[in-house]
Amino acid sequence: MANSPDSSHSNLKDSLVSHMQTRQENGQHLPESSSELTARELPVPNLTKLLRGKGPEWEAIGAKPRPLQLLDLPVDILRLIVKEVTHTNDLTSLALTNSTLYYLTIPQIYARFDIVWPDDTVPPSDSKNVDALTYGLATLCLGSKFAQRSRWLRGSSIGHETPSKRLADNQYARYTRKFSLGNGPKDWTSEYMVTKESGKMLGTLVAIAVGKMVNLETFIWDMPTGVLSEVFMALASLQDQYVTGDPKLEKVWIRWHDNSEIPDASSSISSPIQPPPPPLAVPPLGSTMTPVGNTLPSDFHPSVTQPIKYSESQVEYPTFSVLPPLKSLTVLDIDELAYLDEMSVLIERSRHCLRELRVGISQKSRTADFAQAWDSYALQQVDHRARWPGESRIGDRRLGGVMGVLVGRIYDIRRKSAKLREKDPTEGQGSTSQFNGAEEFGSGSNAAHAPLPPIGAVGTSYQKTRERQYDGDEGSYVERKRLDGKLQLETLELERVPLSLQVCTKAIDWSVLTSLTIIDCMFVDHLWRTLKRQFHPTPPAHGAPAGAPSQYHLALKHIHTDSTSSTLISFIKETLAPNSLEVLFLQDRRRTPLPAVKLDQIFKSAIKRHRSSLKKLLLDSSDESLEGRRWSNWVLSSEMVSYITNGKMPNLKELSAAFDYKDWHPFLQRLPNIPQLRSLHIPYMLEHIASFEPKELALQLVDIITLRTEIQLCYVGIGSKCFEILETRPSDASSGNPGNGNQGQGAIVIEEDDDNEDDGSEADEETEEDDDDVNDDNSNGSQADAGDDLTDVSDDAESEAESVQEGELGGSAARFRLREILFYDDKVAIFKARHARL
Repeated sequence: MANSPDSSHSNLKDSLVSHMQTRQENGQHLPESSSELTARELPVPNLTKLLRGKGPEWEAIGAKPRPLQLLDLPVDILRLIVKEVTHTNDLTSLALTNSTLYYLTIPQIYARFDIVWPDDTVPPSDSKNVDALTYGLATLCLGSKFAQRSRWLRGSSIGHETPSKRLADNQYARYTRKFSLGNGPKDWTSEYMVTKESGKMLGTLVAIAVGKMVNLETFIWDMPTGVLSEVFMALASLQDQYVTGDPKLEKVWIRWHDNSEIPDASSSISSPIQPPPPPLAVPPLGSTMTPVGNTLPSDFHPSVTQPIKYSESQVEYPTFSVLPPLKSLTVLDIDELAYLDEMSVLIERSRHCLRELRVGISQKSRTADFAQAWDSYALQQVDHRARWPGESRIGDRRLGGVMGVLVGRIYDIRRKSAKLREKDPTEGQGSTSQFNGAEEFGSGSNAAHAPLPPIGAVGTSYQKTRERQYDGDEGSYVERKRLDGKLQLETLELERVPLSLQVCTKAIDWSVLTSLTIIDCMFVDHLWRTLKRQFHPTPPAHGAPAGAPSQYHLALKHIHTDSTSSTLISFIKETLAPNSLEVLFLQDRRRTPLPAVKLDQIFKSAIKRHRSSLKKLLLDSSDESLEGRRWSNWVLSSEMVSYITNGKMPNLKELSAAFDYKDWHPFLQRLPNIPQLRSLHIPYMLEHIASFEPKELALQLVDIITLRTEIQLCYVGIGSKCFEILETRPSDASSGNPGNGNQGQGAIVIEEDDDNEDDGSEADEETEEDDDDVNDDNSNGSQADAGDDLTDVSDDAESEAESVQEGELGGSAARFRLREILFYDDKVAIFKARHARL
C-alpha cells in the first residue's frame, strides 16, 4: 500500500507539519487559521476530485488500523470488481462466500436468462434436461412468500424462528435485463406448441416471470412454438412501472409458428395435419410491374370481408399493438396478415425511436395474397377504421404488399386523391410504366429528380393534402390527412418479402441506414439500380481545389444478400465511399448452373475498393440444396489468397470462402501477415489430394499459431466441423482447469450481460459482433459444445531439446489445444450468415 492515496495523504500531512515547525523555530508567526490546519487532515486536491462526495467513507477507511481487505472497499468499487466476473460458476462461488458479495453478485447472475437447446445430433438423455426450462422459470416466478415459508419450515426443525432476509426477498426477476428462448430441434421444441397443454403452461410461466422483470430490455422468443397473448400483455404492463419515464424495453424478437399444424385432440404428441398448399398468387393476365407492385385490371374491386368474432380468430390477439415504443423489432416466419396489421400499429408508435427492423415471411406463405406487392386504385395499405385485425374489411390484397402494410400508418403510397382516380381510372393504377430499367421507374415516381434527403430528416411529417380512404361497406370515401413520414432505420433485414420500391425509397431514410440484409426477396435488382441513380455521389463543386473528394450520400457499412448480381457490384463500386464498407456477405443461392457474377469482378470492384475497412467477408456460390459443385465457381484463386494475406486488409477479422488445396500451404505460410484474423471458415476445399479430413487441416493451423503466438485466430470452421483453439499454460494443466467447463446438454445459461452484445442478435447483433465477443471466457459458450474432444498440439513424447526449452521458459510457456465444438452462430457473424436466413 506504499503507493496508495492514503499513504500520499499522510506524507503530505507530515511534510506540512514539518514545514510549520521549521517556521516556528525561525521565529515566524503563524496565523490562527494555519494552526488549525494541523489539527485535521488536509485532503489531497486530486484525491478530493476523485472521491466525488464520498469523503466520509474514505475517512472511515483511513481510520482503520489494519491494512485494507477486499470487503473494506466501498460498495461501488466492489460492484465494479464483481462486474468483471463473467462466468456463472465464479459468480455463484462469490455469492456463497459472503453476504455482501451475495447481494452484489445476484444482479449479475440473473441479468441474463438464456435457454440454449442442444444440437439435434445429441440424443435426449433424461427428463432433467427437458425440465431445466421449467426449473429456471420457477425460480423467477416464485415470490418472497414462498421463500419465507420455506425458510421458516426449515428453521423450525432446528430451533430458528426468524427467516433469513436473503431468502425472504428473492425477487430475482427484477434483475433480469435479457430474456431469451433459443430455437432448437423440432422434436424437442414441438412439445411446447401453444396448442398443447405444456405450451400453455410455458406461456403462462413466461408471462408471470416477464411481469416481474421491471428492468427488462431485451425479449427474444426464437422457438417456433407460438407466443400467447398473455406474454405480450405482460410486456405491455412493464410500462406501468415507469409512470414518469420511458419503459426500458427496447428490443423484441419473435419467431412465429405454423398455424396449420393442428394437434390431434386424442393425443398430447404432435401429429400435424398437412394442409393443402396455398394457391399461387398469379398476377392477372396483362398485369405489369410498377414501383408499387403488380397492377390489377381497372375494373377490379376488392372483395369486402366481414368482421369476425374474436373466438373465430386463428391468431392470438393482442400481440404487437399493445407494446410500448421499441428501438428494435424482429418478427420472423410470418404466416398471417393479422400480425402485419398489428406490427403497423407498433411501428407507428415507435416511428421516432425505431432503429432496427427485421421482417421475414414463412416459406409456406410467400405465395399468399397478403405477401405479394399489389398496385391498384381500389386497394389500401391498412384499414384505419378497424380496432383490431378481425374488423378489417379491405381483404388480403394490400397496396404495396408487406412493406405497404408495415408503413401504412406513417406513409401513404397513393399520391392522388380518390376523387381524381374516379375521373381517370387509367392513371389510378399508379405508375403503370413497366420496368424497362431505371428510366421507367424514374418517370413513374420522379426518383431520378427527387432531391436527396437531408441528414437527420424528421421522422414523420404530415402534409396538408387530404387522402380519402374507400369504405367498401358503404361505397363512400372517408377523408383524412395524407401521411408522408419516414423511418430512420439503422438496420433493415428482409427475408422472402417482395420489395415495393415505392415504399423502400420513399418511406425509409437511406441517409442513416448502415446495415442492409436482403434474403430471398423479389425485385432486389431493381432496388440496387434505383438506389444507384438516386444516391449517386455528387462531384466536387466548380472551383473546388484539386483533389477534392466527391460527396457520398449513403452510410451503408453492412451488406448481406443471397442474390449477387452485377447490379449490386456496380452499386457497391459507384455509390459507396471507398473504404467505408465493413461487412460484406455475398451469396448466390439461385438455381442456375452458373452464378450471375464472376468472383474476379467481385474482387476487383468490391473487395479491393474497401480493402482497408473490411472486417468480415463471406463468399459462397453454393445452391440451396448444398449439393453438386456449384460452389467451385467462387473458389479463391492464388492471386486472391496472396492479396488477402499480404497485409493490405489490416482490419479483416472474419473470413469465409472456398479454397483450392494448392493454395492451402501458401496460406499457412502467409498467415502471420494477418494476425488480427479471429475466425476462419472454409466450407469447401477444391482438389484435395486425399480424403478430406477437417481436423488435420485445423491442426496445421494450430502448428503455425504455436510458432507465431501473435496470431489471434480462435474459431476455425472447415467443412461441417468447427474447432476452437484454446491457449493453456502448464500451471492450468497441472491444476486440472483447462478452462472449458461443460454445463451439460439443455443447460440454462444465466450470465452477466455484455456491453458489446448483439444478438442473434443480433442481435445480433446482433446484434453486431464486437471484437470482445471472441475474447470471452472459453467456457461461456460451452453449452453448445459437441464434447470435450481436446487435442493437445504438443506430443506427449517430447524430445530432450523441447524439454530443456520448456524448462527455461518455466510456467509461462503457453500450449495450445484444439477442441471440436458446434458452430458458434451467436458469436461469429460468418457462421451465422452461412445459413442465408434470418
